[in-house]
Parts: sequence; structure tokens; C-alpha cells
Amino acid sequence: MIATIKNSLTPQSISQIIEDVSTPLETGDGCWKVEYHKRILFLIVDEIHDRVRIMTPIIKEEDLDEEDLWDVMEANFDRSLDARYAIGDGVLWSLFLHPLTDLSRNLFMDGLDQVVSLANNFGGSFCSSDIVFGSE
Repeated sequence: MIATIKNSLTPQSISQIIEDVSTPLETGDGCWKVEYHKRILFLIVDEIHDRVRIMTPIIKEEDLDEEDLWDVMEANFDRSLDARYAIGDGVLWSLFLHPLTDLSRNLFMDGLDQVVSLANNFGGSFCSSDIVFGSE
């Protein structure tokens, strides 16, 4: 049997990455509010449920029109990669969810970037990266 070496992150290593690449604004036990590329991001690590969540608010749900909702649903299908649009607590969010035990530093950094790109591209391309599935 071949043993695999996991390079998965821990809450401690995530904390260090956050300090290295962003401006921490608030920290708690497994949660952070940071400024990253001129956006406010919320990060939550849940070791019990093996999850990491990175998210940033985009717009209040009440300010979305029907066309916006269709655009974000279509984007979730073919223009977002690992980040997604989601509605919660009356807000449209850009959101990245991933198992903690399978999360590498590169994937974590990519998640941060995709969340920011997806939020910044709301109302335009609605893309989280340069990758688009299918054809327009």
C-alpha cells in the first residue's frame, strides 16, 4: 500500500496564511474577518464538520431583480469554478466551501481569489476565473 502525504491545512496554518496575505480586521476561534484585495471577507473553519467557508457580501437580497437571479444561477453552472453565488441572511454572497482535510495552501489561495473575482464580476461577466464551461 502506498502512503499518501496530506498537505491539508489546519486552523493554525490558515491563520498564518491570512496574516501573510490580508489585513485581519477581527478574529475569533476559527473565524476571521479580513480585508483582501479591497473586499471584506469572512472565513470560518469548522473542524467538527470538516469545512472551510470563505465568503464576501455582494448586494442585499431585496435589491436583486429577477434578471440578476437568473444570471447568478446560470453563472453557478458555467462561469464559476469553485466559488458560487448564494443567498443567506438577506444578502447575495460570493462563497467558497471546501473540506478542511482536503484543502491545500494553493487551493485555499485560489478560493480567496475566486470569491473576490466572483463578487467583483457580479453585474458583468459573473465569472470567478478565466475558465468558462461550455460555450456562450
